[in-house]
Amino acid sequence: MKPQMTAAGHERLTHRLTTLKRARTDARERIRVARKFCDFREDVTYTEEVRDYERLEAEILELEHLFNEAEIVESDHSDVVTFGNRVVVRELHQKELESYRIVGEAEADIDQGTISITSPIGRTLLGAKVGQLIKVTSPAGVIELEVLHIEP
Repeated sequence: MKPQMTAAGHERLTHRLTTLKRARTDARERIRVARKFCDFREDVTYTEEVRDYERLEAEILELEHLFNEAEIVESDHSDVVTFGNRVVVRELHQKELESYRIVGEAEADIDQGTISITSPIGRTLLGAKVGQLIKVTSPAGVIELEVLHIEP
């Protein structure tokens, strides 16, 4: 099965890829400068610059692979939670509401209010209806949530 991503996630990750490619150019220049002044056996600066460059390259390759494989899925208005939906939930016996958009693993970012379709909450929310109580088993224990609202 192809990895799925939302259009918003695709846009955000495209921006990330552009930023990484610019950083790669800077990293190459830092390696070139460090190479001029180093003893390759002992130079920590050179070694760190090479490691940073390798991390950039790995993330670039991972994103490019994802873009080649991923399918962009637009969420529809539905009576049940599906990929790409924003879901408003409330933990039982709590007043605070939480809102999550169900997305693919690559674009999940809890700080942005997105959770992976493969996360415990994401998996459990799929197929849930408004008003339904669901039990989420997570490393922190069992959490009971009420689904309050589903948005495309």
